[in-house]
Amino acid sequence: MKETQPIQQSLVKFQSWASQFAPVVTFRPPVNPAAVDNFCEKSGLTLPEDLRQYLQITDGETPSSAGMIGNWRLMPLAEIQAAWGLLDKLTEKGAFSDRIPENSPYIHQAWWHPKWIPVVTNDTGDYFCLDTAPTDPNRYGQVILYLQNQPQRPLIAGSLRAWFDRIAQDLAAGLYTFDPYEGFNNEGFMRSALEGKHLLDGLEGKLIT
Repeated sequence: MKETQPIQQSLVKFQSWASQFAPVVTFRPPVNPAAVDNFCEKSGLTLPEDLRQYLQITDGETPSSAGMIGNWRLMPLAEIQAAWGLLDKLTEKGAFSDRIPENSPYIHQAWWHPKWIPVVTNDTGDYFCLDTAPTDPNRYGQVILYLQNQPQRPLIAGSLRAWFDRIAQDLAAGLYTFDPYEGFNNEGFMRSALEGKHLLDGLEGKLIT
């Protein structure tokens, strides 16, 4: 199985591509490591190494950025913390108790799970998340899509590294174009995400069908 490139390399390619083809996609400088430790301490979460490495390259995109991931924005740590905290609090208060998500063999059945970490947002309440409590421990850090008003919880990739590597490959191949008025030609990066998810799994013998 082909080795995926380190997430740092994918992020550098994102930044280089955006600088050349989509200058309205703008990134923040790296996060303060103390902020990461503070979030982990307060939340009780253990961040996947992929996410830590991501934050060492860039603390996500700026609020006005057009959205690197097909018009979805890479989230800075402060937004990750706020989104996770809100969803966790709503879950504790029973806000989702009457909602039933679709079953998945790879994901715990929950409308929201406190071990999911949002990392990419469409700014309307939907998030690509890192799952740190998968049904199979070997899938720790897998990427899932949380849809606030829909029961589907699609599994996107075996890891953030695998997902970003596929997106970087697709950018280099010219699969996506960016228009300053319309944004990306493929809003959700569907080939890099939902349609081609079995290509991104990154776990031998665990291909998604």
